[in-house]
Amino acid sequence: MFGYIRIYKPQLRICEYETYRSVYCTLCRYLGKQLGIPARLLLNYDYTFMAMLMIALSGEKPCFEQGRCVVNPMKKCGHCRTNAEAFRYTSALTGIMFYYKLKDSIADSRAGRRMLYRTLQLYASHVRRKARKLYPEEDAMVSQYITRQFDAERRAKESGEIIVDELCEPTADVLSAFAERLSQKESDKVVLRHFGYFMGRWIYMIDALDDLSDDLKDGSFNPLALQFGLTADDAVNKTERWEQARIFGNDSLNMSVAEAVRYYELLDLGEFKPIADNVMYLGVSEAQRNALFPPDKKGAEIQIRIK
Repeated sequence: MFGYIRIYKPQLRICEYETYRSVYCTLCRYLGKQLGIPARLLLNYDYTFMAMLMIALSGEKPCFEQGRCVVNPMKKCGHCRTNAEAFRYTSALTGIMFYYKLKDSIADSRAGRRMLYRTLQLYASHVRRKARKLYPEEDAMVSQYITRQFDAERRAKESGEIIVDELCEPTADVLSAFAERLSQKESDKVVLRHFGYFMGRWIYMIDALDDLSDDLKDGSFNPLALQFGLTADDAVNKTERWEQARIFGNDSLNMSVAEAVRYYELLDLGEFKPIADNVMYLGVSEAQRNALFPPDKKGAEIQIRIK
């Protein structure tokens, strides 16, 4: 995934931030333990949120303790001692998705970047093999997902006609399958399946919106660029087509996250709920705002509404 599902730190209490940080640091430890020390660099907010949901839905009481940071032994950090499976699972997904994300980047990029991505793929293949041994079904699911994504994008390029909703489907489906595995309760599985589906749609669209300007410069595939016939000049001159694409992307994001929130509200997250609420109601909105208006830039006013 892409790191968009994150907390909004200014609105978190100190104790809540320390809890979230403990989950984050524990995931870092498991990445190094399962996939090798360099894999710690793959640490991602999306998987931290996923691990937190898995712990919360297990019904176990969270248990934390202080320890030393493996990367910086001079620094103290918290460690979560609850539900090791949550960290094994999410660290493996991190490695699997890293490999397939590189494959997608190789297919979409021009020669210069493609060479860099192919070099990184040598390491990614090593990480993926370790993760696949632990969760072969998840690797097969992601492989199927990336094949569907390639096919959908190829058809769009060849025909020149694009329906962005169809391009969101592979990401939505694989996130739906992952989310369903976060709980052992059948009632939760149904809710998580729908929650993951709509968050998957949101992730695909926000990544397209966030990368729109860079993709136009690089000539990389972007569904919004193709649907609205955008060129690099549109991004520079902020043409009407450019604004239409951004408004369309924002509306699609609002729809997806609104549906995701409907299902999210049905989950019993216990002590983690304040942190998860911060992510869903503030962090997601902030990520969306930053995709539309990067912090160092100003743009036309576009309404961002979650509810």
